[in-house]
Amino acid sequence: MFMRFPSFARPSLSWALAGFMLTSAVISCARADDIKGYLPTAVAVANFPAAPAPGSKADQDDRAAALDLQAKRTPERVALAQADQKLEVFSAFGTVLGPQVTAESAPSLARLMARASRDVGATVLPFKELYKRPRPPLADPAVVPCVRLPENGLNSYPSGHAMWGAMVGTLLAELAPSKAEAFKARGRDYGLSRAVCGVHYPSDVAAGQALSAALLAELRKDPAFKADYEAAKAELAALIKP
Repeated sequence: MFMRFPSFARPSLSWALAGFMLTSAVISCARADDIKGYLPTAVAVANFPAAPAPGSKADQDDRAAALDLQAKRTPERVALAQADQKLEVFSAFGTVLGPQVTAESAPSLARLMARASRDVGATVLPFKELYKRPRPPLADPAVVPCVRLPENGLNSYPSGHAMWGAMVGTLLAELAPSKAEAFKARGRDYGLSRAVCGVHYPSDVAAGQALSAALLAELRKDPAFKADYEAAKAELAALIKP
């Protein structure tokens, strides 16, 4: 069952950028202020699981997992987690897409991902405001992040980055099925980067990934999304050979 936030509650682009820690445009071929989402209102999910209550067993398990991930960091995984701050399909999924797939060679894919990214922001941020779960380092000083916390995005649940990574991984797996498993794995690992670098708990990541499915269900009903999806599929069929 889906609900929609009223249009006046849809976050502005500046709010979405702050919440996602974007340090550059969502996509290189379009100005950020020109990008509009596909959906007229933000998607909400009825009965979406609440964030773990402070001090609950789920919360304690999350904190223990955060410290465990921190203890197991390697320089290589830290570098990947830092790179994964950027929500840009051609860099985040470039190792799977291949160097021939760029914003210039696949403009329909670029448009699809840029617009859908706006819908991710509009959907996840009201949940963050609702639950107001502090990010791990704010709740436990023993958690030392390997990226800088966003000044205007201190709410942890759900993870917008994990939501974005799961959505993009799912879409790319459909658009280029010869690399489906690799795209899905990259999408999951992209979300995991948020827990590895200490700015989200594992449950934040899981919630963001679950929320991506709800958003995709709504996007698939939109005619403009469907048109861009088919155009992107044709582009990748020419660029990615089985």
